[in-house]
Amino acid sequence: MTSVSTSDDSERRVAEALRARASGAGRAGARPTARPIPAAGRGVQIALLIGLLGGIVLGIVLALLSLLAPGVLPALG
Repeated sequence: MTSVSTSDDSERRVAEALRARASGAGRAGARPTARPIPAAGRGVQIALLIGLLGGIVLGIVLALLSLLAPGVLPALG
């Protein structure tokens, strides 16, 4: 019967250790924090966002033009 309680005890200790590791309790001063984006990275993000929005607008305009005014756009192929 001793082996069963030893096994239960070791399983409990492993579970506690895994919980502590998942919560970060085992490390001194460790907190999950988001790193700030550098100023140069922010400019790249804005440029990519503007390019993406411009492509969406251009696609919508071309789609509407091809649907509402057939023959205006040249045929490809």
